[in-house]
Amino acid sequence: MKRIIVIVCVVIGTFCGERAMAQDPQFSQFYASPLYLNPALTGATDRGRAGINYRNQWPSLQHSFTTMSAYVDVFSKAAESGFGVIVTEHKESFLNYKAQELGGLYSYKLQISSGAVLRTGVQLSYFRKDLNFDDLIFGNQIDIVNGQVIGPSGEVFEKGAAVNFLSASAGALLYTDKAWLGFSTHHINQPNQSFIGEESRLERKYSFHTGIKIPFTRGRRLRTVSYQFQERSATVALNYKKQGAFNQLDAGLQLYFQPLVIGGWYRGIPIQNVDRVVKNESIIVLVGLEINSNLSFGYSYDFTVSKLAGSTGGAHEFSLTLEFGKIVKRTRRDTILPCFKY
Repeated sequence: MKRIIVIVCVVIGTFCGERAMAQDPQFSQFYASPLYLNPALTGATDRGRAGINYRNQWPSLQHSFTTMSAYVDVFSKAAESGFGVIVTEHKESFLNYKAQELGGLYSYKLQISSGAVLRTGVQLSYFRKDLNFDDLIFGNQIDIVNGQVIGPSGEVFEKGAAVNFLSASAGALLYTDKAWLGFSTHHINQPNQSFIGEESRLERKYSFHTGIKIPFTRGRRLRTVSYQFQERSATVALNYKKQGAFNQLDAGLQLYFQPLVIGGWYRGIPIQNVDRVVKNESIIVLVGLEINSNLSFGYSYDFTVSKLAGSTGGAHEFSLTLEFGKIVKRTRRDTILPCFKY
């Protein structure tokens, strides 16, 4: 019964009200999906890069919520520019709901001083969303006493519906070799995502991200990682997101003992509450491995700490990042981005 109530709450939160308040899918390993986080991170490694991210949220429920994203980006020293492509697909089996994105990204790198860099980026994406209205549940179908769904709704819809639209996004990132500060806005044009010919604007998503890297004494020389000295460091970061009426904060610490990464995160806003319920969502643990100088793997698990704890099964997330090609020739004046490895 509790699982049914959770699913019904998701449906009601998504489709009720005068305007649909749908949110974009999210990744706990947000720095392992850099192009999804901020267009300004396109080409940020100063070489070629490809990555894939997979998230399975609430696997204990009867229906699945999965998100997969893949990207490729490169950097041109001659143009001081990054170019990238991202493909994302989000599925919710309960409504046969599917959202697909194909986006192109561009960024420009400006060395504003001997120790600081400003990157700006833009993105244009094509979206397609599909939904099976036959699986929608309306209020008159719910037996409040026992939580069961009974009888037809009486509503008449087509079996399937789809909507296509374009979305524009932009971002900026200012960084030194120890810290960074970034901001991005997605869906600037607030495209209409209605399935039934009405107006349902996709709310803008704002993201503010910042962090600092604290290096430790370097370790022994590694033969498996480009014959470089083993890096030892700690990184603290924040990522605040707001979309429509929803907001969220991810805050965490990551320790990097090359080639191993371990980290912990908190998701929520403990100083806020909704209907007297404190906005605590998840505690996230992460482990990552730098397999060699080009290939990295990360796994994280979200422990649900809200009132849904024990019912959802948390969330599993995987990331794989491959860097390729030669790093562009750098000078002493060039500043290297100190963001997370995962």
